[in-house]
Amino acid sequence: MITMMWSEKYRPKSVQEMVGNEDARLVAIKWLTGWASGSRPLLLVGPPGTGKTTLVHTLAKQFDYDMIEMNASDIRNKEALQARIIPIFQNTANLVGKKIMLFLDEVDGVSGREDTGGIDTLVNLIKEPTVPVIMAANKKSLKIMKLTKACKIIPFSPVPPSLLLLFLDHILQTEAVELGSDDKVSIIDNSRGDIRSLLNSAQSLAAGYHTVSNKDIVDVDIADAISGYFNAHTLTQAIQFIIRAEASYPDPRYRMISPDERRKDMLSALFSSVVSSKIEHSDLALLLDVLSKTDMIVGRANASREWHLLKYVNILLAIGLYEKSRQKGIKYHQYSIPWPVMGPIFARSQSTKKILDELAPVLHISRSSAGLFVLPYFIRAMIDKKIDPVKFALDNFQDESIGESIAKEIEKAKRK
Repeated sequence: MITMMWSEKYRPKSVQEMVGNEDARLVAIKWLTGWASGSRPLLLVGPPGTGKTTLVHTLAKQFDYDMIEMNASDIRNKEALQARIIPIFQNTANLVGKKIMLFLDEVDGVSGREDTGGIDTLVNLIKEPTVPVIMAANKKSLKIMKLTKACKIIPFSPVPPSLLLLFLDHILQTEAVELGSDDKVSIIDNSRGDIRSLLNSAQSLAAGYHTVSNKDIVDVDIADAISGYFNAHTLTQAIQFIIRAEASYPDPRYRMISPDERRKDMLSALFSSVVSSKIEHSDLALLLDVLSKTDMIVGRANASREWHLLKYVNILLAIGLYEKSRQKGIKYHQYSIPWPVMGPIFARSQSTKKILDELAPVLHISRSSAGLFVLPYFIRAMIDKKIDPVKFALDNFQDESIGESIAKEIEKAKRK
């Protein structure tokens, strides 16, 4: 039997059931009930677990809105923002006539770089909204300064200990669970005003597990976490490596993320590590089956905007892969191609890059087009005309190293 997480079981179903930030909730209600086309958006600012997302969900339900939720950190640049938001503003009601509300979570994850135009585009889009727009950020920063000036700010604060104690006692009484005073104090202190953390710690302690202080939790680099998971001696230890991994589950439809963030894609990291290890085909098939099913869950959660479901994926992965991956010698690999194959490919790409960087601008084509359509014929012409590659490079590019790269390509062509 799978026990439901208390953080989901006791998620408020109305604004009145929420705990803490009473003034913030009242301001949000007044804003929504008085909303008119063109009204400034709301920007909820406060640390995780203080009720920002819960408030938006309960407002939409109580005031009968069809809420369209997006994680703004997944749609960072100008083109992506326009493609997702403009159609919403062009349709103020859904197919059955229900009013629409737009919720943009984690707007502090939108790119602030001028070349991508993320924040500037968002500011321009929300100047005259045709539907209520609510956004959320973990903190005010210089990055979103322009955005804060265009919105009505509602600050959210950590829930005070006195309210946390009352809420914790109510939950424990409902669940028929008894905890000592010291345990309650420890749970409240460790939660630091975060309702989700409070409920998770209480449920963990009630189930017989020791709680871990928020301030003691340190994200583990994805490489160390993956290797640690596959080498863990107990399931509990393995789960901790997955939970603490500095990783995420991005929406595969919107992959406009940096190389560093792409490296932290948990499913991708597990897949590349599994397929790059020397394990029996039968074991590989079982592991890939777990990953593929998990990938479907992640895809559906992102497509339906039910991002809160992603919190369960860590446990599903940790348990699903555990038995099938013990003592298989699996360790972290960033790339899904084994290094004996990847190494020469990588080395050649670095070598040909020098050539293509010079050819592409001269021919007014992209580097990829130059590599696909021009480079083979260029190398063949060098061979047929018996041109010295180093002298050619010095005469035309003033760079001897490019000549050395051309010479390597000539040797490869001659061996074919």
